[in-house]
Amino acid sequence: MKKIFPTALILIFALTVIYLISTMYQKPLSSMFVKEGDYWHKRFILAGDSFSCENNDSFIEVKYLDDSFEDIVLNEWRDHKKEGSPLFTVNSKTGVLQQLRGGSGICWHRAFVFLKDDKEMSFSEIGKCGKSYDFDSSPIAVIGPIDSEGESKECYKYIRIKKPLENNDQSIGFDFLYDRENSISNYNFIGSFKPLMVGGQSYLSGSARMSFKIKDDYYYKWATIKIEENFAISNLKEKCAELYNDNFQGECKIQSPIWVKPVDNDLTKYAPARVFDIDFDGNDEIIIGTIDGNRGWHEYQIYELENTEKTLKAVPTISFRGDAEINKELKTLTTRNDSNVCASTVTTYQSDGTGFKIIKKVENDYFDEDHPNECIVKVEIFN
Repeated sequence: MKKIFPTALILIFALTVIYLISTMYQKPLSSMFVKEGDYWHKRFILAGDSFSCENNDSFIEVKYLDDSFEDIVLNEWRDHKKEGSPLFTVNSKTGVLQQLRGGSGICWHRAFVFLKDDKEMSFSEIGKCGKSYDFDSSPIAVIGPIDSEGESKECYKYIRIKKPLENNDQSIGFDFLYDRENSISNYNFIGSFKPLMVGGQSYLSGSARMSFKIKDDYYYKWATIKIEENFAISNLKEKCAELYNDNFQGECKIQSPIWVKPVDNDLTKYAPARVFDIDFDGNDEIIIGTIDGNRGWHEYQIYELENTEKTLKAVPTISFRGDAEINKELKTLTTRNDSNVCASTVTTYQSDGTGFKIIKKVENDYFDEDHPNECIVKVEIFN
């Protein structure tokens, strides 16, 4: 009995030590911070010349702790999974200093104080509860001097695009800047763009999903438009040009979200979206653009809005080429589709006050296979 008792104590002690070691590795080192609920955390000092908020990851590498443990010295904000073996990481999503094990989601803002060039700076990550959608247009953090909000910089996440583009699963959020003179600002837009190929005219092109609501609709009815291919964002023209090089094996970094400037109604200039009354029915239509259309032109699809008490729907009507002719006096739109010198179609639509209706189609084609240089013209009139 006397031998069993000391052995049991030793065993209990050993198990306790093992438990403490295992939990110490997983527990945040919360003693390094003030208690949750206090506004400011422990002071940080920045190591090096740059403190970048251009990274998608929310981990700040701790380079070293000084002897007094009064300051926490940081490297630049970067992906904790990449090179180097940091002592600890600050997970700004949870606001605690912890050993190198991932963090969890957030439902609040967290602010850190650090020194840069002898100036007291604030780094505050903007919290989100649950899943952060691709088209979220909010910044992920704000950084700047504590005593000068006007100098603060909003930090957005970055998407990394690499080849082969057809396998890309990263989406870029986009929204439209407010312009009181432009009808697009009468709507709340949220968009998600997934680059899938290097398109014509130096654009990245791919699929997109756009949701929108009328701004003064407090029933919050949203309509959604999906584009499967050839969608492009004007801001990304000539962006990621290195992806055109077959030998390039790196990645291209794109900020998300992208803020698109609304444009005028000149349809010969490509734009991903326009809003105006194109079919003379007295109501605005949503006009969505795509690139790499017939004869290298961009093309447009018109969507009529069906606004009921409970739903808002975007209903596709006609599509047309970017060089279509619009006659405001006759309220017509004439578009064409060309294959070669002897094969083309010219279609004319006219508004009846409720939308465009086809009134004329002119088709050019070969006379027959035995006369390849002879063309015929077929004209069809619609009542």
